[in-house]
Amino acid sequence: MPMTRAELRAKIREFIASGVLPEDQPPITRPALWTTPGNTRSRILVGSPRQEPCTICGEPGPQVQYFYIGGPVVRVHAACDPLWKQECAVQ
Repeated sequence: MPMTRAELRAKIREFIASGVLPEDQPPITRPALWTTPGNTRSRILVGSPRQEPCTICGEPGPQVQYFYIGGPVVRVHAACDPLWKQECAVQ
């Protein structure tokens, strides 16, 4: 059974507090090539579904991946991503 928006937001807050999700999303606002000059902190991949589950809801098929250099890879669904952004803004 899919999680409600309230359950997802609570899980996101829990993940931010525990360090599973970073408090800030990568500063890239568009898909980037691996060779983008000047950005050594993070990368975003937008595209085909992956086998790994969504970091937030745990369901398969996340469409967006955030790569933090020297840190975590966060995989999220297009529907989970804006909820994470909203919770980051509240923090």
